[in-house]
Amino acid sequence: MLNHSLVKTLLSLRGNPRACVYTEPLWGIPFYLFMPFMSVYMAALMVTDQQIGIIASVLMLLSAVSSFLGGAITDKLGRKKTTFIFDAASWSIPCLIWAFSQNFWWFLIAAMFNGLREVTANSWNCLLVEDAPRNALVDIYMWVHISQLLAVFFAPLAGLLVGGVGLVPAVRILFLLSFVSMTLKFLILNKYCDETEVGKQRLEETQGVSFSALISGYGAVVRKLFSSPQMVITLSISAFVMITGMVTQTFFGLYATRELLMPEHFLAYFPMIRAATMLSFLFIIQPKIARFGLKGPMIMGVCLYIAAYALLISMPAGNLWLLVICLFLESCAHGLVLPRRDSIQALFINPEERARLNSVLSTIVLLTTIPFGYLSGWLSGIDGRLPFVMIIVIFFVQLTVVLGSRSLSTKNVRAMEAAQV
Repeated sequence: MLNHSLVKTLLSLRGNPRACVYTEPLWGIPFYLFMPFMSVYMAALMVTDQQIGIIASVLMLLSAVSSFLGGAITDKLGRKKTTFIFDAASWSIPCLIWAFSQNFWWFLIAAMFNGLREVTANSWNCLLVEDAPRNALVDIYMWVHISQLLAVFFAPLAGLLVGGVGLVPAVRILFLLSFVSMTLKFLILNKYCDETEVGKQRLEETQGVSFSALISGYGAVVRKLFSSPQMVITLSISAFVMITGMVTQTFFGLYATRELLMPEHFLAYFPMIRAATMLSFLFIIQPKIARFGLKGPMIMGVCLYIAAYALLISMPAGNLWLLVICLFLESCAHGLVLPRRDSIQALFINPEERARLNSVLSTIVLLTTIPFGYLSGWLSGIDGRLPFVMIIVIFFVQLTVVLGSRSLSTKNVRAMEAAQV
């Protein structure tokens, strides 16, 4: 086990990558405790499907704004300081609001704070990768996902709590526990992280430069992004993953309980099935397919997504085993697509412009996602299967894009890795 390539990478981590990866479960455990219940929790407090869709769209809109500003904020304040401030604002505060929510308006206010998460997503990503070796990026992102997946095995505790005290009281308790755990994570990460070398350089370069002047420079960044075939493919893949992830995260719980007639406490066990499958996949299958580069596994992953959601919308109600098979296929797809999506973004972005390019890219992705929150809520109000039909169509478009991309060829990827070493 110690000779496994992923284990070697974990043990060799130093500095910021080590602090980022090792503290991730303190965020992941509470997140995966409450997240499966979020939509049914809102529904239990009389929030309609359409309102849930509106909240998702508002979250995406505010995330887009914070993402747009995030690059300049990260350069101006530094990676470390930005991460601490906006982690607390985007997660600690919303957890308290969610814990005491009474109706649609409480969730809307919480979404406004939670939308600030894109600022810290940018700065945290810079902390994670800027001082990390380029040839270890896939494994580092694997460990980010693995640390989150390990947290999922605590999910049955949430199911037991829901079964014991009821949905709404249980989820309120989970949000309070999340506030404590996440805040502790932010404090520890701030203590053991240092500003990156690129971050120090950007702090010097932006000293005396006004925030508005930094924002005004985004025009050149946007032109640079769209002039690069690698960045265009990065943008499209990120958009597809964001849209489908948002729709699934928002409406899977409602579909499973309403249309497939699964008990509410089962929602705590579904993430565990996903996690067990992905962990097995990452440790057993991933080392065997690493030699195939990025494009082949990405194509395979998108095909598995299509198969999983086609099964989801066609299965009869009450068939738990078919749902388990669906989750198995989806989890294998996650294991193929998500780490490679992250690696593509880290690899194709110019390190000297990482903060601003990440910011612009995330903003465009989030703006693209905004209509799909309301659209999926409207579709769910008509028929619970329709949001997932929409996802299947999106995956077919993604498959076409990946198949036609030359940027993802093994030759081009290796050239990019060599250029950044």
